[in-house]
Amino acid sequence: MAAAIALPVVLSVGACASEPPPPVETARKPPPPPRRLAWMPLDAFEGPVALAINDQMRQVRPPGTSSSVKAAVSMEVAQLAIECIKPTAECYAAVGRSLNADRLMWAELEPSGDDKVVITIVMFDVEAGKSSRRAGTFADAQAARSGVADLVQRAAVPESKPQ
Repeated sequence: MAAAIALPVVLSVGACASEPPPPVETARKPPPPPRRLAWMPLDAFEGPVALAINDQMRQVRPPGTSSSVKAAVSMEVAQLAIECIKPTAECYAAVGRSLNADRLMWAELEPSGDDKVVITIVMFDVEAGKSSRRAGTFADAQAARSGVADLVQRAAVPESKPQ
């Protein structure tokens, strides 16, 4: 009787051993987490150029970002709120972390005495602690409002070459 039971067991063990092993699955690298851009508006009292800059920053979608949100305050006010007012990577990163942002974008508007307008758009990578800046000098406020779209678009791509 023992031989009768042993034969099916041996056959079933042999059948299992003859099946090929399952294919090996390679682990895929998970997709990078979504990156969030927070853009810091200029104060509206700075005039029509500031409003044009804000409008362009509202529309920009830098490569690699999944969402864009308008911060409630300008960069200066955000720095004051966290008591870090130095123009350093550490302070900018602290602002970014306080806004739960991976990237920050803001503008610096510098009117000069001879009607020229200098606009600098800053894109800051919070994790890397690095910024890229794109500046444009315009003959007057009208030229600045007309040219700010291109300036903001160039700033949104940190790898682009300054012009």
